[in-house]
Amino acid sequence: MRFADIVRLTVFTVLVVTTLNLPAGVEGYPKVSIPEGVDFSADGQLARTEKRIIMLLISQEHCPFCVQIKDQILYPMIRAGDYKDELLMREIFIDLDRSAIDFRGNEGSARDLAIQYGADLTPTLLFLGHDGKELTERMVGIYTPEMYFYYVDESIKQALEAIQ
Repeated sequence: MRFADIVRLTVFTVLVVTTLNLPAGVEGYPKVSIPEGVDFSADGQLARTEKRIIMLLISQEHCPFCVQIKDQILYPMIRAGDYKDELLMREIFIDLDRSAIDFRGNEGSARDLAIQYGADLTPTLLFLGHDGKELTERMVGIYTPEMYFYYVDESIKQALEAIQ
């Protein structure tokens, strides 16, 4: 990465964090959320029809790092309209007793779906095609918060290239 790219990324990150680093519902700003993944068979059909990728957040209800990713990265992306036409964002909670339909139309639990992907740590971000196959490397945990948006952005771009 060139020095100019690092400077550009740093300035962009500071702007995002200072202007959009708001929890889901802050007075004066729209409340946003990530739709819970319920029917991935239907989501897959929509992704195929609209030539989108599916970004799946595997989460837990009381995971502080999951909250951090949502508040600092994903909610600002939603508010800014980033990738709204290229991306379906979904979340499943592995610690709640919720059902989910997988990409083949089989009903099970959200936890079972995460297990199918070998994703037992939270937060995990998966970048999936319409058929549920991973398009790029998954992101597990959050070990560089100041660079996390950049890594998400790069993963989305790679996944979009993979479906072209």
